[in-house]
Amino acid sequence: MNTNPKNELQSHGDILDLDGLELLLDHAHLEIPPTAVTPVSEAKLIQNLLEQLVRVTELVKDTSERLASAHQRLNTLSSLVTTQAKQMELLDHYQVQAARAASLENQLSAANAELEHHRRPLLKKLLFWVK
Repeated sequence: MNTNPKNELQSHGDILDLDGLELLLDHAHLEIPPTAVTPVSEAKLIQNLLEQLVRVTELVKDTSERLASAHQRLNTLSSLVTTQAKQMELLDHYQVQAARAASLENQLSAANAELEHHRRPLLKKLLFWVK
């Protein structure tokens, strides 16, 4: 065994020497061993294509049904949004009317209380004369 690393590198340098291989490299060719290829008939190719076409058609049909379903849900949600927007407008209107009604009820209660206040002395006066 060679313990000198410098001598080892020199011996490896000789291994990588490509002198004399130019002719081999210029005329090199690769031989591929023949493999058994099973010929596929034209009918089999057409059958495979038709099967793929059927699968694609089924996928298109499924996708079309899902799209129609999504479109229907979208229309339903759109109509719900429109209905809710109208209800919100009506809610504002009804809140204003409710506040006005509450104000009118308060005014009516105050008017009834005042009327009752004015009626009592009149009743007392009439009762006084009647006795």
